[in-house]
Order: sequence, then structure tokens, then C-alpha cells
Amino acid sequence: MKDGRPSVLGFLSCLLFLGALCFYSARFGSAAVDTIPEIRAKGRSAIGQEVALTSDVKVVRLLDNGFIARQGGAQMEVTISDEVESQWNAAKHGLAVGDFVSLRAVCKQTGLLEAREFHVHKGRRLKIWVSIAALLAAAAILFVQFRKGKYA
Repeated sequence: MKDGRPSVLGFLSCLLFLGALCFYSARFGSAAVDTIPEIRAKGRSAIGQEVALTSDVKVVRLLDNGFIARQGGAQMEVTISDEVESQWNAAKHGLAVGDFVSLRAVCKQTGLLEAREFHVHKGRRLKIWVSIAALLAAAAILFVQFRKGKYA
């Protein structure tokens, strides 16, 4: 229509749909992802279980052969397995307290994980803030276009 309402409603509908897809994927996705609080809550039943920690796992202390990781207010010690020791030796010099990591590990005992794979996410917070700034800039441009009456 000429007044632009279908364009605005269509745009908002698309945003709502994308938000719903993101929520569904995060909540009910097929990836078997655990959190440190969930692992700690399982207690001894988690021993021997392979876990994947992928979001907001923060290094709070460095150890000789691993680190202490925190997520959701809970902490666990992470040791490095022999299969990734060479990767650990290369990465540990650049790893700092406060860095974010993702890892696949096996629960060896209550409060102890043995990393089988890990990845350090350098500059993760900066990337998040840059993404937010880009989103706000795009929203501002759209807002200005709608205010001028250009519903492209």
C-alpha cells in the first residue's frame, strides 16, 4: 500500500520470525551442549560422560596443565588430555584469565574435566559489542528512512 503499513508489518513479522527461530534453535537445538552448573548438578552420574561446553565458558585461573573454568556461577577444573597437549602448549602462552573458551571434554571425577578439544575465543566480547553497534546503526538508518517516508 501507499502508506507503507504492509512494508512495516512485513519487516516486523520477519524480525519476529527470525527471533523465534533463534530462540527455538538455542532452546531445543539438536546439539548436546552442557553447562558447568548442569554437570555439577549431575554429581557422580556425570563421570565418564562426554560433554560439550560452548558458550560463556570463562578462564578464571591458569594451571600448569589446564585451567579453572567458570560458567553460570559454577567452576570446574579442566585438565588437558595427551591428544591435545601440543595444541595446549602452543595456546597457553596467549591464553589469559578472562578469555573465553569452548571445549569438548570427558568428566573424569566430580569437579574435574579432561579436555579432548578446545578453542580459545580471543576478543569475543569486542565482537559482540561490534555486532550490537552494527545492529543499532542499521536500526537507526531504517528509522530515519521510515520517518522520511521512504519505505524501501
